[in-house]
Amino acid sequence: MPHHAPRFRPSPLALAALLCSLSAAAQQAAPETAAPAKAAETRALGAITVTADRDSRTEGSGSYTARAAGTATRLDMSPRETPQSVSVVTRQQMDDQGLRTVADVLAQSTGITVNELDSERTGFYARGFSIDNFQIDGMSRGSNSPLTDTALYDRIEIVRGANGLMGGTGDPSATINFIRKRPTREFQASAGLTLGRWDLRRADVDIAGPLNASGSVRGRFVFADSDRKSFMDYYREKKKLGMVSIEADLTSSTLLTAGFDLQDNKPRGATWGAVPYWNSNGTLANLPRNFSITTPWSGWDKKQSTAFASLEHRFDNGWRARLGLARTESEVDRSVVYAGSGYPNPATGGGLSLWSGVGWAKETRDNLDLHVSGPVSFLGRKHELIAGWNGDWRESDTPAARVTYPYSATVPNYHTWNGDLPQPVAVRTGAYTLGHTRLGGGYVAGRFSLADPLTVIVGARVSNYTTRTNSYSTAGVYNGFSGISRHKNEVTPYAGIVYDIDDRWSAYASYTDVFAPQSYKDRNNNFVDPATGTNIEAGIKGELLEGRLNVSGAVFRTKKENVATLDTSVPAGFTLADGSSAYVTDGTGTIARGVEAEVSGQLTPAWNLTAGYTYMSVDRPACSCSVPIPPRHLLRLSTAYRLGGALQGLTLGGSVSVQSATTNLSWYNRPGTTSKAEMRQPGYTLFNVMASYELNRNLTVALNVNNLFDKKYYRNIGFYDGVYWGEPRNVTVSLRAKF
Repeated sequence: MPHHAPRFRPSPLALAALLCSLSAAAQQAAPETAAPAKAAETRALGAITVTADRDSRTEGSGSYTARAAGTATRLDMSPRETPQSVSVVTRQQMDDQGLRTVADVLAQSTGITVNELDSERTGFYARGFSIDNFQIDGMSRGSNSPLTDTALYDRIEIVRGANGLMGGTGDPSATINFIRKRPTREFQASAGLTLGRWDLRRADVDIAGPLNASGSVRGRFVFADSDRKSFMDYYREKKKLGMVSIEADLTSSTLLTAGFDLQDNKPRGATWGAVPYWNSNGTLANLPRNFSITTPWSGWDKKQSTAFASLEHRFDNGWRARLGLARTESEVDRSVVYAGSGYPNPATGGGLSLWSGVGWAKETRDNLDLHVSGPVSFLGRKHELIAGWNGDWRESDTPAARVTYPYSATVPNYHTWNGDLPQPVAVRTGAYTLGHTRLGGGYVAGRFSLADPLTVIVGARVSNYTTRTNSYSTAGVYNGFSGISRHKNEVTPYAGIVYDIDDRWSAYASYTDVFAPQSYKDRNNNFVDPATGTNIEAGIKGELLEGRLNVSGAVFRTKKENVATLDTSVPAGFTLADGSSAYVTDGTGTIARGVEAEVSGQLTPAWNLTAGYTYMSVDRPACSCSVPIPPRHLLRLSTAYRLGGALQGLTLGGSVSVQSATTNLSWYNRPGTTSKAEMRQPGYTLFNVMASYELNRNLTVALNVNNLFDKKYYRNIGFYDGVYWGEPRNVTVSLRAKF
């Protein structure tokens, strides 16, 4: 058995003592008030409005916008009060548009593009950079997590731009925060059945309500089971997911939450690469969308479970203290084969070689988040402060294996490929590697009312980051470390200013540094340096129609240096010992400039709309060919309208996604030439439509058609000179019962 190195684990007693001491300090810091705060009470702090509402869920709101979003600073602020670009994808929008995966959601979100490398690896990009900062209820989660189904979430908050104050990794792209569904005081239950193209079969159930007579203890249970095939040959995905959570009012001001969630993905016919773009003679391959040189047994299983808990107390003086804990355990079992190397010869069917990989990995991730926040008085005005500490500890265990591949690595003729290969035989050797990553830090920020129309938010975070990989022999003997990276006392400042033009419009500006540790390794198995840079943004925001409609416009400039890109100097198919690709840093810098505009919410009580437009220009080093140049123009629009009169119960809507051309350089020299060539995805427009009808107060049927006109387009260009086709027209029919 592997011997794990000891690590710091805060004991529950120590955490409780720390929470109590901070809470007591907070209670002394703020003035007393005459009466306890109610759950939905709103306090006026000069020009600041602090909503002391512990329940900001979007479920049941019927809206495409939210009145509060705390991902940027953890303060209770509306999107208008936040000096950054903020979007919220609500439960109503996910239900209307049939957004069942994270990729579905982000493909309809302002300023975000989706980049699929293969059937199991999907990347997301904003403002020219990869999105690596993913959270669940404000706590860090892995970017390659299998928890991609939206059934568990009330809403998804998106903060574009750097957000290092809360997480320590101030990546300038965006932060994606998944907010779990919560138990409810009133009983509610729903069950759904979805059928669709490619033999999609999905069933889900969602039950919530009080667990005692007073409703002081509440619970929620969510479960979904999905089985589907694909437009790609051989591919099939089975997944199960669920969540159980409980809330308990320990007192009228103290809330305890605990729960457990799980997702288990078992894809078969998995791919490990893209579809070739060039033929062996240098012409375009133009291979069909179903093209997939893999096998029915090729799999990439992922299983992840999380136990989470939080304790929150609200004091009579408006201060709040919160402690959150989570432990996530992940497992990966991979046995994949795919023709990811070479260029096809259309005449002979030859020219392609197989990539094969077998391996296992486990990861344990512990998260802790502790913060206090509340109002203070200074120089005759009232302000708001927040101070906290959060940390993320990860340990990964990757055993080594001796693998026998009972087949040739050469594809004799892709025209006659039938996937009939025997499965590799893998035996664990006893050797293994242990990865250790520690990221933690403290932060403090204040929201200061300088004058009735002027608010300033300033803060800073001090972070410590360490990652290393230790190697052990077949006898369990420590062989030293194969890579290490340490960074101490990294300071990430944050500054924002908001000026209230009137009671509906505000102007804002913000600045923050970029510090983004990178887990990629170079060809010598050493970690690349962290990316650094700056992020500047300014804009205007408005709350219209009594807060039902949020509008915003922004200009931004981001510079990021030392960005990790794939190392094209290594031979084709080269991987490190853990199966990952080799990377290098660009050394110079990438600059992104752009303009964004968004409107979201209810134009009328029956009409929901969210629309966003992004114009962006990116200057980057010529060597950065692992990621396509993002589209200059990107438009996202989703809408739904509930009809009345004789058509009462009918809702019609849909979405439109428009993006201009994207380009990339070929990875290697174009066949038949001695130089690289441009790979291009022309601009395209996708139309989705939806309709739902309430058969009665308990039963609704819905129809969703995605890619209505069956547009052919790529979700990725350039990855090892390959492309990944976007999904063809897809039709689903859903039946949902509510009780």
